[in-house]
Amino acid sequence: MDKAENKPAATAKSPAGLEGVVAAESSVGDVDGIRGVLIYQGLNIHDLAEHSTFEETVFLLWHGRLPKREELDALRRELAASQGLPEEVLALVRRIPRDAEPMDSLRTAVSALAFYDPRSRDLSREGALRTATRLTAQLSILVASIERLRKGEEPVEPKP
Repeated sequence: MDKAENKPAATAKSPAGLEGVVAAESSVGDVDGIRGVLIYQGLNIHDLAEHSTFEETVFLLWHGRLPKREELDALRRELAASQGLPEEVLALVRRIPRDAEPMDSLRTAVSALAFYDPRSRDLSREGALRTATRLTAQLSILVASIERLRKGEEPVEPKP
């Protein structure tokens, strides 16, 4: 994949009303809404979607480059090992009313996950990557569990 043409985030003009808002400026990506272009770390999102896996894209966002084979294998192992949900969080999700908005349910469950991660306050680079890996692995399990419970079905255990 070729690096996309991308002006540096520092020179991008913030949308009206968002000057100084951290989320309006990023070195990770750039959006050109007029042309319909989304760039991650210099790579066009369409190229990533066509040629990269979810895990490769995650690695790109976290490390600023695509992974080597051994790095990709290690990330896949870490994600698989981190999928499990604490029983307490699953019990909380079970108590959420079935007609609750799914995003409200997900936000509540993600907030609760922090209580069961003894290292959630580690803000070092390594700690942030560990938390990102854990949350990335658990989010799909949470979404599936919430949806199954909304339908009156039981959540299923993840298959690493």
